Amino acid sequence: MHKKHKRFERYTLFGEVAKQLSFSKAADTLGISRSYLSSQINQLEQELNTSLLIRSTRNVRLTAAGEKILAKMHIINASIVELEKELEHTKSDVSGLLSITAPTIFSHRFLIDICAEFQSLHPQIEFDLDIGYNRQDLTKSPFDLAIRATNTPPENMVAKKLMPYQHLCCASPQYIAKYGAPSHPNQLVSHNCLSDPHLRHWQFEAQQNIINVETSGNLYISDNLLLLKAAEQGQGIIKMPCYLVNPALESGRLLRLLPEYQLAQSQIYLIFPPQLRRSTKMMAFVDFVQQWFARCKSTC
Repeated sequence: MHKKHKRFERYTLFGEVAKQLSFSKAADTLGISRSYLSSQINQLEQELNTSLLIRSTRNVRLTAAGEKILAKMHIINASIVELEKELEHTKSDVSGLLSITAPTIFSHRFLIDICAEFQSLHPQIEFDLDIGYNRQDLTKSPFDLAIRATNTPPENMVAKKLMPYQHLCCASPQYIAKYGAPSHPNQLVSHNCLSDPHLRHWQFEAQQNIINVETSGNLYISDNLLLLKAAEQGQGIIKMPCYLVNPALESGRLLRLLPEYQLAQSQIYLIFPPQLRRSTKMMAFVDFVQQWFARCKSTC
């Protein structure tokens, strides 16, 4: 029992070094000096009477014992994250912080409006939003819930379906007037197709036949909003989720192409850990989001 809190601190410090495989990076992350960090790891190795790290002038590697401790620290850290989530969600009123991770396009199109409307009803709610395309593991990360575009939500999570969507091919009236509109997906190879550099392969379906097209173009961007803007300016053809391009289609800034050929279809889900079912603020937000999308069925 002697100085167990110090031992736990050293395990925590070791966990960061093992994760970063660098004393300097770990010290910066932890906000402590490198010398203090090194002394604590040395002390832990002495107390355990075993080497946890293999140090060289250029890198740090884990010993077998170090690997074992790191694996246990992952479990401990996940348990702490889960405990803190549960404690945060024990309040009976709709207040406090909700941490959400969501895709960029969905967030630009919907999430900011949803959060603003929910806060107008519940002024004591705060949001911490992580916007991007990294799929956070809700069992290990501090996020309360996630918005996911998927047809297979994780089985260990509560999943609430929000809306279906599909991808659409579009181009501006100026582009079509200059280059014409393709009448078959295979004709896209003769057009300037704008896309993410890793998403040049477009798949279509018609009468249960799959048509694969390897597109090419003079502009590749990993940001869909910029691709949308480029298409509206007449630079080429894009393939985007319907909920992103619908405003441009409704205004006439873009025209839909190849409507008789189906592109990828998917669902938008709201997912959260099952232990948060009893959270007042969580369930109030989940119900609100579902009702919000029920009112907006015409979006796609």
